[in-house]
Amino acid sequence: MRAAVALAVALGLSAAWARAQGAPMPLAFDRFSVLTPAGPDEVDPSVLAKSRRVLFAEHRVRKGEGSAAALAKSYGTTLAALQATNNNEFVLMYPGMRVTVSNRDGQLYEVRRSSETLDSVVARFKAGAEERRRFKELVVRANNLPGIALLVPYDLDRGQRLLIPGVRVNFDTYRFPFESQSRPRISSPFGYRFHPVLKSRRMHDGLDIAKPYGTPVYAARSGRVLEVGWHEGYGQLIEIRHFNGERTRYGHLSKIYVKPGDVVQRGKTMIGRVGSTGLSTGPHLHFEVRDKNGKAVNPSATIGQSSASSGRRKR
Repeated sequence: MRAAVALAVALGLSAAWARAQGAPMPLAFDRFSVLTPAGPDEVDPSVLAKSRRVLFAEHRVRKGEGSAAALAKSYGTTLAALQATNNNEFVLMYPGMRVTVSNRDGQLYEVRRSSETLDSVVARFKAGAEERRRFKELVVRANNLPGIALLVPYDLDRGQRLLIPGVRVNFDTYRFPFESQSRPRISSPFGYRFHPVLKSRRMHDGLDIAKPYGTPVYAARSGRVLEVGWHEGYGQLIEIRHFNGERTRYGHLSKIYVKPGDVVQRGKTMIGRVGSTGLSTGPHLHFEVRDKNGKAVNPSATIGQSSASSGRRKR
C-alpha cells in the first residue's frame, strides 16, 4: 500500500481566509496541507482508525483483499463511506486498485475549484435554507472549522478535503448480469481478437461470459427494453436503454422473457437465459455496454462504477 496520508482538517483557518485577513500562515503549514504528501509510504490502517482527527489515505489493494467492507472497517470507517468517497459500489476489488480511505463515516469531499465556498458545498447535499443551516453546523463540527465559518462566507482552497457526515449514495451502476456477483469466467474479453467463427481478426465489442446453457440472465442495470429478437451474429438479443442514455446488449440467448417497452430492474428482472444462438461456438452470454453515443466500452471497467450524474446522494 502506498498512501499519501494527510490531515483533512488540521488548521482552524483556510489558507484563502487567512490570507484575506492578513493573518500570518503557520510556519509548518505545508506539513499539514492536504496538497502535500505526509507520513510514511506504508501506513498501518490502525493509525487512522485510532486517531481522533479526520485523516485520509490512498490504499492500494493487495492480493487477497477482496472485501471492501473489511477494508473500510480496518480504517475505522464504513462501507457506505468508502463507496461515497470513491463513487464506487465496489462490486469488484482487484490487486493494485487505488482506494481513497478516511477514518470517519461520511463522504470525503475534495474541493475541485478555487471558487467553491462552504455554502456552495453544503448546497450540493441539502435543499432549503433551514436544512442547509443545520447541515452546515454538522460540517463545521465534523471538520473542526472555526466558528466564523457559520457567520461569514467561508472560502475553500482547491484540493482541500472536507468530511461530509452521513452521506450515502444510491448507486445506479452496472452489475454482472447474473444472480451471483463473483467475477465470472470470461471466455473472450473486450478488444481485438481472432473471431472463432469468422476466422478473422476483428473488434470484440463486449465480454463473452461462459455459463451453462439455460443460466438465468438478469438486467445488469435498471432501464427500459428497446429491442428483442434475432439480430444477425448476436442470435437472440435483448437491448436495454438505461436512464442515463447508455445501453446494454445481451446476445446468444436461448430464451427471452421481456418485450420492448418493459421496465426492468437491476439484478431483479430475469430477462432471459444463456444460449448459443447466432455466431457462437458454445453456450455463453455476449454482454455489451455502449455509451450515450453508441460507442462500445469495456464492460469490466463499468461494473460497480458510478458517474457523478448517476449516483444520487442523500443523508
